[in-house]
Amino acid sequence: MLLPRILYHHRTQGRGGEGVHIREVIRALRKLGCEVEMQEAPGVDAMFASETQTAPTPQEAPPRLHSRVFKYLSQHAPQFVFEIAELGYNFWAWFPLSRRLRRERIDILYERYAFFSFVGTWLARRRNIPSVLEVNEISGIERTRGQAMPGLARRIEAAVFSRADRILVVSSFLKDALVERGVEEGKIHVLPNAVREDMLAGDERPGEQIRVRLGLEGRTVVGFVGQIAPWDRLDLLIEDVARLLPELPDLHLLIVGPCRFMDELRRQVGDLSLQHAVTLTGPVERNEVAAYIDAMDICVLPHSNPFGSPIVMFEYMAMKKPVLAVDVRPVRDVISDEINGCLFPAGDREEFRQRMTALVTDSALRKRIGRKGYEDVRTRHTWNRNAEQILEIIREIV
Repeated sequence: MLLPRILYHHRTQGRGGEGVHIREVIRALRKLGCEVEMQEAPGVDAMFASETQTAPTPQEAPPRLHSRVFKYLSQHAPQFVFEIAELGYNFWAWFPLSRRLRRERIDILYERYAFFSFVGTWLARRRNIPSVLEVNEISGIERTRGQAMPGLARRIEAAVFSRADRILVVSSFLKDALVERGVEEGKIHVLPNAVREDMLAGDERPGEQIRVRLGLEGRTVVGFVGQIAPWDRLDLLIEDVARLLPELPDLHLLIVGPCRFMDELRRQVGDLSLQHAVTLTGPVERNEVAAYIDAMDICVLPHSNPFGSPIVMFEYMAMKKPVLAVDVRPVRDVISDEINGCLFPAGDREEFRQRMTALVTDSALRKRIGRKGYEDVRTRHTWNRNAEQILEIIREIV
């Protein structure tokens, strides 16, 4: 059959991890030859969004009024008001979506699920157009931002899930949660996040320059990369380094990424007299992330929620780095302990330090685990491979 023409609909701001996911799925589907059009929220262009880890680059166009208003509501409005705005999005999106589904040849509606958003699957069902729904979180589970109307969110969610012809989830946790809520198991597919093929480690070692620049030659570098949030518990990671240093004097902690409470972390480093053993870089350009990861000997994922698939985990593995990660379902979907990574129970700092010590002192173990993780990512967890699986799922219903 001919490759399907896809309309990709989302309501995000197209930044951070969600922006990476959207861009890479679309790029990979287009690389396969699919024609992918986009329907986005006002003022959003996810394909043009900054590739940096923090703010827009100087050459990036300033956000439009719609986008600024929605961002303000998301950051400052009471949760109830914000959820009313989320509901209101359906009325804004109804006309442009309806017009496109009616006038253009659309073979499939691919939608990234968002709370209170029902217009996409409703219009697709009305126009007899198959739909694929990508689900990264659901109502009623612990998340950073609470909900003011969880009952309404769950009722709308149930209707949306029932209308979708296929549902893609990023973890087995989400699949089990949907099945428990009555969603037909056969239409749910687990598809964890992935990495771009051009990030797979080659013969070059860009990390050497980073090590020289930061004065890390001869050190065993343990690293974390990401947009740092309180739930990452990097304060505990810094404490762990302080406890390990007497036994592992060459250990150095490298933390890369933006942080709203960077002053608190720097103060902690100073209070523990760890200035010689901890480096906090702050934000770096997205195109430098691979080099910073390459500068690390061991990469850590100190905490993660129980439902999301951490993109940085795949980036660590793509660079042939051994990963020491918290043992939660989405991580366990990808990592098998002491095979392609190492796991520790959430909150068990003693076990974390023991696993860290084993990795620091055994270079052969680091190399074996790093190599296996790399091979698994290369063969199973690239965005191109994800796109191939998405296309197979689409062909089941078109």
